[in-house]
Amino acid sequence: MASNGTNGSSNNTKTSQNVPATDPSVYKHLQSKWATLPTKETEWVQRATEVAEILAVDVVQRDRENKSPRAEVVLLKHSGLLKVLGPKKYGGGEQPWAVGYKLIREVAKVDGYVFKELEILVY
Repeated sequence: MASNGTNGSSNNTKTSQNVPATDPSVYKHLQSKWATLPTKETEWVQRATEVAEILAVDVVQRDRENKSPRAEVVLLKHSGLLKVLGPKKYGGGEQPWAVGYKLIREVAKVDGYVFKELEILVY
């Protein structure tokens, strides 16, 4: 299956532990798309929905192949979701915990493994 630029289903690399992983560069084009952080709760939830839609494309395949979520963590970083709770003066979104929980639930709807990574990184 050829990569369409929105997922990394055909760009595989090996991590240092020799675990299959998707090449993180497949999500590089999204870094500029999400260069500015959302400012309102609805915008944050919309961003999480966009991330979930991208993750949904190949979640089953990644799970079957037991891939490391290296690229998916990069996707989370590019999306800005990891900054949701941080103070604005340090480049964060300064949102309340309730918004952080909503974002985690949105991503968890499609990808429980990446949800766990998001949960760890946000908290």
